[in-house]
Amino acid sequence: MALSKEAYKEFRDVVGEENICADPAIMPAYYSTDFAAVILPKDTAEVQAIIKLCNKHKVKFRPICTGWSGMFPKDIILLDLRRMNKIIEINEKNMYAVVEPYVISSQLQAELFKRGLNFCIKGAGTNCSAMLRGHGHMDQNTGGDDRNHLAIEWVTPEGDIVRSGALGSTGDWFCGDGPGPSLRSILTSAVPPGVTPGVFTKAAIKLYHWSGPSVYDIKGVSPNYHLEEIPPNMMARYYSFPSVEKMWQAEIALGENEICFELMGFNISMVAANITTSNEEEEQVFNKLNAEVKGPGFFVIVMGNDAEDFAFKKKALEKICTDAGGESLKSVEEPRTEGILMAQCTRISASIRETFRNGGAFSSIPIMGQRDLTIRWAIGAGEAKKPLIEKGLIVDDGGAFFGWGVEQGHLGKTEIFCKFDPRNAEAKAAVEKWQKEQNLRAFKESYFASTMGPQDEIGPALSNYHLWWRNTIRAIDPNGVSPEGGALV
Repeated sequence: MALSKEAYKEFRDVVGEENICADPAIMPAYYSTDFAAVILPKDTAEVQAIIKLCNKHKVKFRPICTGWSGMFPKDIILLDLRRMNKIIEINEKNMYAVVEPYVISSQLQAELFKRGLNFCIKGAGTNCSAMLRGHGHMDQNTGGDDRNHLAIEWVTPEGDIVRSGALGSTGDWFCGDGPGPSLRSILTSAVPPGVTPGVFTKAAIKLYHWSGPSVYDIKGVSPNYHLEEIPPNMMARYYSFPSVEKMWQAEIALGENEICFELMGFNISMVAANITTSNEEEEQVFNKLNAEVKGPGFFVIVMGNDAEDFAFKKKALEKICTDAGGESLKSVEEPRTEGILMAQCTRISASIRETFRNGGAFSSIPIMGQRDLTIRWAIGAGEAKKPLIEKGLIVDDGGAFFGWGVEQGHLGKTEIFCKFDPRNAEAKAAVEKWQKEQNLRAFKESYFASTMGPQDEIGPALSNYHLWWRNTIRAIDPNGVSPEGGALV
C-alpha cells in the first residue's frame, strides 16, 4: 500500500526529504518486505509526530534499531532509529547510563571500561542495542533481564510520551519503579508476543563495578579475537563433572560464595565453535575436547579487585569444583585458548560461530526459573531429541543443553537447541512438534511456568495473563497501528 501524496508530504515535513523513502527499488535493501515508507527520525519529538500521523492515516508502524530481528508485515511504516545513537549520560556516582536506541553495547562498554564500570550485555552480542532486554554471559554477577532497566522514555502507539519511574516525577533516571508510575511488566513485555508496542526512545541502564583493564589489548580478527596476555587478577577455566548433580552442587557453592564474574554452562560443541575459525578446525577441536571431558560442565571467569581478592577466589573455585569431582580442561588452560574465551566472553562476541556455523537453521527453547528444575527439564528435552537424531532430522551437537546461573544462582536460564536443514520439510515439522511437546511438558509437569506454549491453554493456569495482555494492547493501541494492536482490533 503506497502512501498518498498528502500523507507522504506530512511525514516528510516531520523528518525532512533526506530522511524518508518510499522508493520500491530502495526499500527492499532493509528487508524483503514491501513497506509503505522507511522513515529515520532524529529524536523523541519526531518519533511522536510520526506515530500521531500513523494514527491519523491508519497505517501501521514498526521501529528497528540495530535490526537483528522483528516482525515486519507489508505496508507498514518502518522507523529506522539509526540517527538516535547518542549516549546521553554516564552517571558514575549513581551508576547508570542513559542511551538512545542505536547505541550498541560495544560502544557503551568501551566508554564504561574507561571509568571502571560495566553493564549486563545480552547474549545476542555487543553489536545489538544496549537497550536490549534479555540475558547474557555476565548474569551471574550483574543479574539479567529487566532488572537492569531503570527509567524509560516510551512513545505509546497513540503518540503519548510516557516517562516511567523517577523520570516521570523528578526528571532523574535512577529508578524504574518510583516515585513515578511503574509500568515495568508492560514496558519489558515479559509475556508473548514479547514486543511492547510503541517506541522506546531513551532508557537508563544499571551499571556495575569493573576491575578489569580500561582497554583490552585485542589481537586477531573476527571470530578469532584473543588477548596476547591475560590481564592481572583474571582467569578463565572450563570444569567438567561426572554428573549433572555434581555440576549443580558446584554451581550452588560458587553462587553462595559469590566467586564468579561469569558462569556459563557451555557444552563442548559450543566451546569448540568459539575457539575455532572453520568447520574443519572446529570438528578437530571438538573431538579433542570431547575426549577430555568427564561429563557436563561450565565455563567460568574469575576476576579479583586486587591480587589478594583474586587469590582467594581462585583457591575457592578450585576447591569447590574439585570437591564436586570436577576437573579443569587442560586445553582451555592453554594461554591462547584462555585469551580467546576471555576476550569473547567479556566483550560478548562469543555467539558468532556458536550460533551461525555450519549453515542450516536452529530452533531453541529458552527457559527461566529455578536452575536445578530447568536442568532436569532440559535432560528430558534432550532425551526427546534422540529419535530425531537417529532419523537424521537434526544434528547431534554433542551436548543436550546449556545454561547459566543468574544473580549468583538465585535464578537460572537453560536453553536447548535443535539444529536442522530448513529445506527439509520433515525435519522442520519434527522440530516444531518437539518444541510444542517440550514446552507443554514443562508446564504440565510444573518445572516452571512456561509462557511459550499455546496461550489459551497455559494462560488460565497463570492468572489469565494472556487476556490481560490482549486487553492492555487494545487500550494502548485503539487504532491498531502496531502489528500487535492491528491483530486485535
